Amino acid sequence: MILITGITGLTGKFLYSEIKTKLPTQKIRYLVRETSDVSWMDGNDELVTGDLYEQEDVTSALQGCDSVLHLAPRSVLPHVIKGCELNNIHRIFYVNSTGIYSQFKSSSHADKKNEVLLKESGLTYTIVRPTMIYGNEQDGNMHMLIKIMNKTPLYPVLGKGHGLMHPIYAQDLAKCLVEVLRKEKITRNKEYNVAGFEPLRYIDILTKIAAALDKKVRFIHIPYGLALFAGKIGDKIPNPLITHEKVLRLNEDKHFDYSLAKDELNFSPISFEEGIRLEVEELRKNNII
Repeated sequence: MILITGITGLTGKFLYSEIKTKLPTQKIRYLVRETSDVSWMDGNDELVTGDLYEQEDVTSALQGCDSVLHLAPRSVLPHVIKGCELNNIHRIFYVNSTGIYSQFKSSSHADKKNEVLLKESGLTYTIVRPTMIYGNEQDGNMHMLIKIMNKTPLYPVLGKGHGLMHPIYAQDLAKCLVEVLRKEKITRNKEYNVAGFEPLRYIDILTKIAAALDKKVRFIHIPYGLALFAGKIGDKIPNPLITHEKVLRLNEDKHFDYSLAKDELNFSPISFEEGIRLEVEELRKNNII
């Protein structure tokens, strides 16, 4: 029995579909919040309600399981590790983030600390590190860009927009996770970076989003120094759009080698053009744009 956390999130919904298709006989228990919308699930699944931020709930959910796939949130990994110890579980699959490679402490510190904690726990682990994930309205980045560009013919670009990004379509990550489960022995105590088909400059990503929307969008370049100043103001006035670090990270190249996942997990991500087209279709189907 595998306990899976985070099934109602962005990647989780794609993972659920992949599991039903490729692991139909695998015994799985899903930990969900009492308030989670599970109406889209088929009704035949073993669900247990609880709060990942409560150690007692996590420990209880793990009873009778022999492994866990911890998809989200990353901040509660210590509770999951403790729950494994209390239930004599020795196998964990952990979805972290390529944010560990960032030069900015707030983006990397907690994720690095989690990996140290996991490796020191004595558990047999597999770590999967995706880049920025996108795919529907639950992603924290692309769907906002799509919504803004869908409403206006003008879009601000901080600096030249030449920083590299390497976003991954959520279904590609879900397929990778299923392969990790299927190849449990091969993936023991290994770490896999996974990303989109190829890295793209931020300005090229914006251009491809506009193309997926079939809209003419004019990009207004804001001088980098001015953008940094605006980011500092954003730090003082909390908002979801701009902070000083977000501006800095837009200029940080994010390009990752996923050759190990390609070789061992048959990882073959789709292009950003294809992925963003699918997301636009999904947003339109759900009347979000």
